[in-house]
Amino acid sequence: MTEPPDAAVAAIAAAPMFDGLDHAHVAFLATRSRSTVLPGGQVLFRRGTPSTGFYVVHEGRMQLSVSNSEGVVKVLEIVSAGGAFGHAVMFLREPYPVDATALVDTRLVFVPAEAVDTLLDGDPAMARLMLASMARRLQAKVQDIAMLSLQSASQRIVAYILGALRDPGTDSAAPAGPSAKVELPALKQVLASRLGMTPETFSRAVRALVAQGLMSVDGSVVRIPDVVALDAHARSQSVL
Repeated sequence: MTEPPDAAVAAIAAAPMFDGLDHAHVAFLATRSRSTVLPGGQVLFRRGTPSTGFYVVHEGRMQLSVSNSEGVVKVLEIVSAGGAFGHAVMFLREPYPVDATALVDTRLVFVPAEAVDTLLDGDPAMARLMLASMARRLQAKVQDIAMLSLQSASQRIVAYILGALRDPGTDSAAPAGPSAKVELPALKQVLASRLGMTPETFSRAVRALVAQGLMSVDGSVVRIPDVVALDAHARSQSVL
């Protein structure tokens, strides 16, 4: 077997969806994978592009979005290092349903469908890992729908930040404790779209949270002096 590239091994081994996969299987996938580097702003694929595998983010951040004929863009997900995308549609052998764009300089590992199929045919544990990963994504989408439908703007922002603290693989975050720090993964307009609000509404909601002493903002870094207080504030807000 050809020695797999170190970057591919590191990316696959670090991805939560492959947690528990033994080294031999990681090496098998890595040997058959390829690395891709995108500068910030470059499109990886457009909606409708044939799906032949999925991607693991090794470094950087990817935006998954859809747009209409008028050019209005809706950000569906921001995938950071350790995250993966495209594996659900890969099994359907259907085109990608979203546009994928690098938010910053990003290194990806592409895992071809044929390599995954080979492992699935011979290893039930691999099948369980893939099913669990897709189940987590489905659960996250259900929570997204509830958030966008039932929560106020400030609640959505707080939920997003607290979610980053619970899942550092989604965004850059310091370990949660009495206080915490989160580095926002994208520009204001991108996050606003992700959270289903205008940039103006996003700014007003953040200013209100800052005025109440629940957080401070320095560029892309959000500092939370009291995580418990921030969570309690979100829970106390009336649902719109």
